[in-house]
Amino acid sequence: MYHCEEFGVPCLVTEYEHFDEVCSSELKKPISVHEIINESDFCTVLPIEILKEADGAEVLTINDHLKGLKGRSGIYHLWVSMCECDDHGINSMLCVYVGKGIAESRVLSHVKNKWPESQFLWVTFYECENRISKYLEQLFLDTYSFYLNTYENTGTGYLYARWSADRTWNGTEFDSMVNIRTERMSDES
Repeated sequence: MYHCEEFGVPCLVTEYEHFDEVCSSELKKPISVHEIINESDFCTVLPIEILKEADGAEVLTINDHLKGLKGRSGIYHLWVSMCECDDHGINSMLCVYVGKGIAESRVLSHVKNKWPESQFLWVTFYECENRISKYLEQLFLDTYSFYLNTYENTGTGYLYARWSADRTWNGTEFDSMVNIRTERMSDES
């Protein structure tokens, strides 16, 4: 038996079919769940505690991690890790919130008001027009159940992302974080 099956989250099962079928029948240019959450051009992990050096100096903040969202509008998802399956090389992430709008300020608000300290939070973002983000958010809410969404959330399934270890821990913002950190450390010298 595979590790992911023992944990109850078979990482090769996605359950995206219903969402994709509805989207295909209603949109002229359909977008798949896989494109939105597993291939989005923004994915980052937020260690909720501000990252500190051993001497306590601030290195990277949550704002630094979300810099790539500045001024961008679309649909975003908040994730927690469910299972790291060494057998398949896949990390299964459970989506706990879906939202739309100007992502940076909304995610910062959720972190401040809804997220426990010292827990990792992953964020994905799919940029699209406001009208499309409203449609996608509602379709996600109609299809899946999200722990932190209570308003208009009638879905019953769970939304899992399936990521490689590289996407899970480095995301799409890794180079940007390295550049910010390098710049700050050289300014201190």
